[in-house]
Amino acid sequence: MPGVIVEACGDMNQIKESKAGRVARNAGLDYLRTMAIFIVLANHAFINFFIYTETSAWEGVLAKISLQSVISIEWLFVLSGFLIGTIMIRSFSKSDSWWQCSKDFWMRRWFRTLPSYYLFLVVNWLLVAFGIEKGWFTWEFLVFSQNLFSGDVSDNFFGESWSLALDEWFYFLMPIIIGLFFLAKKMENRHCFLLTAGVLIVLPACARFIYPPVLDVWEWDLEIRRVTLYHLDATGWGVLAAIVNNWYKDFWDKYSRLLAILGVAATLLGMYFLWILLDPGAWGQGLFSRVVNCISITLLSVGTAMILPWLTKMPVHAFVENYFGKFVEKISLYSYTIYLSHMPLLFLIRHFFNIDTRSGVVEVWFFVFFWLFVVYAVSSVVFYRFELPISRVRDRFTRRINSMPL
Repeated sequence: MPGVIVEACGDMNQIKESKAGRVARNAGLDYLRTMAIFIVLANHAFINFFIYTETSAWEGVLAKISLQSVISIEWLFVLSGFLIGTIMIRSFSKSDSWWQCSKDFWMRRWFRTLPSYYLFLVVNWLLVAFGIEKGWFTWEFLVFSQNLFSGDVSDNFFGESWSLALDEWFYFLMPIIIGLFFLAKKMENRHCFLLTAGVLIVLPACARFIYPPVLDVWEWDLEIRRVTLYHLDATGWGVLAAIVNNWYKDFWDKYSRLLAILGVAATLLGMYFLWILLDPGAWGQGLFSRVVNCISITLLSVGTAMILPWLTKMPVHAFVENYFGKFVEKISLYSYTIYLSHMPLLFLIRHFFNIDTRSGVVEVWFFVFFWLFVVYAVSSVVFYRFELPISRVRDRFTRRINSMPL
């Protein structure tokens, strides 16, 4: 999950209180991010509490609703690409030094993401060592290659880290691709960024097209959706959105509503193709299967990117902002830690409170709400006592770039 989680609130140094006690932010992006986090939590609660205890089953309408949760990760990937793209565009507009821009970017990202990632990698390792979580640690987790070319090879150890690994490869590769185009031929920034977005979009889509047809949604989830090579284009569509926002501002503003409508339609079509796959073998084995395997993720990503122009200017009613704005702001700030901590805390609660097939539905609901409370509390502590202090260190030797849309 996406790194958008990391970028969505903008740079950590933008966490400055105004006179009204609010953090300077883009409300539309904050609400999208918060919705994505809640969808992730809801689906993981459904699978790991209700399905696990057999108080519910993954079938029928519930299966379709659960499958819809994949859109939350697409939102986060595209948002990550959009905000990172914005940072890089602004950075390169202020300096002609590729190395200086790239070094500052990498240092700021890694100070923001790596400490918390490795902290919870150790937490997950300890849970396995004490028999609380299944799976096993492999060295690939240290360099984010656990899902670089293939699906899970560790029996779902630290299973949620696949999206974080994808984001880290995006952070690493984007400046390099930009640099290669600068070296190959000196060109203006706009063309360089367009070519970079093109590489990020086209190569993974082509890789999906040539991949052997998948038989069911579980195979698609493991072998396509969770593999960096086949899913990196989601961030590329976010970068393309940042390019349009920066260099084609009139188009961004003029057609924001139309693009949003088309984006919703594209998203629904992408979800429809996935719903079909709930019936094993429904995609078939021919050309149709390869096309759908290629465009299902593309439609979800494109749909999200097309909604961004409207979303960045989305009016938020005063009532909603007054009563929910502060909460949404907090969820945005804690989102990276929420994503890292929610599964280890779920395993701990299930283990120590003996939640299993003997648990009743009322008991399960109680522990779901208890789990959500603990996740919020732990995320708050980790953010303020660990994540934020480490992130502030980077200001000593890097320059800060605003990630908010124009």
